[in-house]
Amino acid sequence: MAPQTPVLDQFLVSIAELVKNRDGTKLQDYLQIEPPLSDIYLRMVEELRLRYKPGPQSDTELQQRCEVLVPHTKGGSPWSAFPTFMRLYFSFLRDVNVENLLETYKLLRALLNQCVLALGDSSHGVIVLPTVLYLSKVMAKLAMGLDRRPELIAHILRMEGGPKQEDSMEKVTLVEQSANVVREAFIKCLTDRSGNPASLGKPEGKRVGIYLMANLCLKLLFQCGKLRNAEQMFASISAQSPPLMHFPASQRVTYLYYLGRYLFSNNLFHPARIALQAAYDQCHRQALSQRTLILTYLIPCNIIMGRFPSQTLLQRPEGQPLAEHFVPLCQLIIRGDYLAFRRHLSFDSPTSRWFGKNGILLTLRNRCEILVWRSFCRKVFIHGGFHGKADSPTPPHLYLQKVLFATKWLQSRSEHLVPNGTSHSSVKPQYGSQTISEPIDREYAGLENPQSVNSSDGDNQLMGKYGDYLAPLGFFDASGQFIKNMPGKLVDAFVKPDYDEYELDPYADESIVQEQPAILMGEIESILSSLITQGLMRGYLTHQTPRLAITGARQRGALPTGFPNVWETIFKRESEDNSVPGWVKPKATMGAPAVGGGRVLHMTGAPPVGMQ
Repeated sequence: MAPQTPVLDQFLVSIAELVKNRDGTKLQDYLQIEPPLSDIYLRMVEELRLRYKPGPQSDTELQQRCEVLVPHTKGGSPWSAFPTFMRLYFSFLRDVNVENLLETYKLLRALLNQCVLALGDSSHGVIVLPTVLYLSKVMAKLAMGLDRRPELIAHILRMEGGPKQEDSMEKVTLVEQSANVVREAFIKCLTDRSGNPASLGKPEGKRVGIYLMANLCLKLLFQCGKLRNAEQMFASISAQSPPLMHFPASQRVTYLYYLGRYLFSNNLFHPARIALQAAYDQCHRQALSQRTLILTYLIPCNIIMGRFPSQTLLQRPEGQPLAEHFVPLCQLIIRGDYLAFRRHLSFDSPTSRWFGKNGILLTLRNRCEILVWRSFCRKVFIHGGFHGKADSPTPPHLYLQKVLFATKWLQSRSEHLVPNGTSHSSVKPQYGSQTISEPIDREYAGLENPQSVNSSDGDNQLMGKYGDYLAPLGFFDASGQFIKNMPGKLVDAFVKPDYDEYELDPYADESIVQEQPAILMGEIESILSSLITQGLMRGYLTHQTPRLAITGARQRGALPTGFPNVWETIFKRESEDNSVPGWVKPKATMGAPAVGGGRVLHMTGAPPVGMQ
């Protein structure tokens, strides 16, 4: 005689009633999986283990009992995915061993996959939407916990497949696998066609879960560092999602935070700033940790665009933990000491660990150094430049030789500040950059003095490894003639480039023989050219007598004309297009539908319909 299952029988009756009433929220409350489970669930698990032991026959019988949960409608297709999901749910409760975390994850992922299939039903799928979200959160929590502590499952991976299996798990991590499953649920919600069209306003049906699933998927993608996979998600949202304003504030804030971080990682700082600012403005005042997290990326966006955080912001409760990280950085940018700036954000600096942990270190290093050079050139101009006179036709200018001397002074000063010369050598190399001085890589040891690297020095090991590159048998000159090379002679060390044909002044007298500019002077000219091109400085450069000339300074003065406000300059240029990719806004109320997934189409000045 088969064991009786009174608890399971009553549970199935309750589930059938909830499905009939389409009560998805209460259905999710019934389908619990997280330990510790209540006593009634433990009793049901005992009944499952006694009556339906693991095996094909028991699974078939359990599947048949779950078939009655689906209401039969005339002419309607049966919801076959839901009974299979319920059978997997009971199997999960019966077979799960929470001490084996990897096996638990696999069972949970299979359960969620089947629930997502049930979500795809056009008639009844919306009933399991809360359950999909619940199971997704549990799986994401488990996957992220294992990702932070891989040693918990390392021994299981070794037993299952050895090193090869472990290598494959590193390529597609548990977090990424979870994100792929959650993405499928997101697609089911986004492509739902029940109710009103998405463009008409408030979401209905499964579309209410668009941003719930999107936020969870984005959280997983950021955790595993697969931001490229989010690109298609944002494109799909732009094309098919209802406007973001129709969703709850918690969903809006979370989505705009991840959207801002994604745009920041792609160097789109102006739209990232708009998204993060909106997330910060809409975030509840008491959610201090969330507001601090948003400011962690909003402040760097503003710094890169030339806008430093105010003391008022940093004195707020959510801003106080960030002051110790961003205030010294802003002070270094204002000071203009590019060597101190590089030391502050170097990989081995203790001050850079926090920036690296939050994924903003490289961006700040690459994007803020140009602001440091602008501050440096501005200070040199203040103290050593010609600011112009009322009766003088000569515009304000700054000889770049003074910038060169100031750069060398910074370098010499830095050599005394760095102990044992570990970061900056006192002897500048004759090759490479003169403004970037890094510790010599051990693979290039011996190249710090290129004149000494030749076959007569006895450095056979170095020449044997790099001889074909460092000292070839010959080379072709500019006219195409093959020139034989002396054995062991470094070609690049003795090349004398001629800058005459690249003269910036087209009216210069070609008969004047120009003095060969130093490498450092060439780098300084390049840096100032970049500043002028970006609009962070105004004027023009002369190459024959290297200097920066500032034109149009009679009305405003040399300093504000030659060194305009960085924030105002960048914001004016970037604000010509305030659209944020991935942020769906209501369509324009006049004229044609908005282009690009809800972007507003401005119709100011458009003629009435029918007029040519």
